[in-house]
Amino acid sequence: MIDRLRQDPRFRWEMIVLGCMYIGYAALYMCRKTVVISGPAMLDDPMLGLTKTAWGAILGWGTAGTVAGKLINGVLADRFGGRRVFIFSLSLCMLATTVFGTMSGVLFFSIAYFVALFGKSAGWPAMANLIRIWYPQNWRGRIWGIISSSSRFSSVVTTLGLGSLFLVMSWQGVIATAVAIAGVVLLAIIFILKQSPKDVGLEATAEEKEVEKKPHPLDDFTLSQALLYFAKSPRVWLICLSITCLTVLFEFQGFIPIYLKETFGLTAGIAVMTASAFPIGSLISALLGGFVFDVISKRTRIFVLGGMMVFSTLCLAALLLIPSLGLTHTLALWTTLAAIMLFGVAISPCYYIPMSVFAVDFGGVRCGVLVGIIDAVGYSFAMAFDFIGGAVADQADGWGQFLTILLAVSAIGAVALSLFLILEHRADTQELEMGTE
Repeated sequence: MIDRLRQDPRFRWEMIVLGCMYIGYAALYMCRKTVVISGPAMLDDPMLGLTKTAWGAILGWGTAGTVAGKLINGVLADRFGGRRVFIFSLSLCMLATTVFGTMSGVLFFSIAYFVALFGKSAGWPAMANLIRIWYPQNWRGRIWGIISSSSRFSSVVTTLGLGSLFLVMSWQGVIATAVAIAGVVLLAIIFILKQSPKDVGLEATAEEKEVEKKPHPLDDFTLSQALLYFAKSPRVWLICLSITCLTVLFEFQGFIPIYLKETFGLTAGIAVMTASAFPIGSLISALLGGFVFDVISKRTRIFVLGGMMVFSTLCLAALLLIPSLGLTHTLALWTTLAAIMLFGVAISPCYYIPMSVFAVDFGGVRCGVLVGIIDAVGYSFAMAFDFIGGAVADQADGWGQFLTILLAVSAIGAVALSLFLILEHRADTQELEMGTE
């Protein structure tokens, strides 16, 4: 690989662009995650007077910012290019996160977090635009898998590294540290990231020129025509439903530190660090999942990814059962962390890879719009869950009801994703049959 980096300028730039997207999205996620892990410390701050219901509302308004951003930023990425929108994304997210660290009061926290996640939401559509331009189709599963692992890697580093800072500094200081790190990343991206191979004097290879000549149904469509095309596709509706369920499941991570703190009597700092079990599990499967996704058939994906969704449902069932098993405090804690880590392993590749690959392939030149729509639908329901979940957790036996809701969502998600993958397999089979006629 080192020799290829030296001898093949195109491959070298493909890796540079991948590296920029990786560290850039990791910085975006760090800003978001730092706010999330500040929850236990903020709830303990007597000057703020926050409750879990209020915390859920703050998370909910942040998710609303994501929804608004997904609908707008996908169009911007397709129109202005992934590089510009990616830089805008990180700049706005950093600025709003800085403001969040200087605020007090639910209203001001909510506004700042709304703007921060509005900015962060531009990252994924921007990368979809860059990936469509820079990488061949048979690489996209592994590229999305690697990119997906950046948020998981960032989550691990943030929960363990920045989480440990809660032992020695205030939540405001931890947020300021995260923003400073993101600022360094932003400067690197501004000077290094390029929009297309043409910007560095590269031309498309003969193989890629043939790919470029292959017509796509949306090549000459206006935005309104493309939206109608998406609305008529059963696959789009099913991937929206599965992503809705998976996005709600991922919102659990916003409550995990508080869940562990209250269930096992942990301090805020220790609860944040132990909550790293979820991103550790997600990191492992997201990184490996993209490579596996590229080499297995669409038929095999039905059983692999559908099976992982079933497994995620079993992990949530285990979390519900653990309190009734009569385990010692320490054993119950470790069993809970194992279930949370395996839950992360199960849902991560299901969440990131099928939707991202489908959006780039099916959406073509409108891939930023499609990925934005799918994400916006998912985050709309996640926003509702943030408000409802916080209120539910505040009730007596609240965490049991909270996990029951997630269990039902996971079961629905397993069915929806399996049906989507079945239709993907059938569409691929039909294309092959038409090609042989």
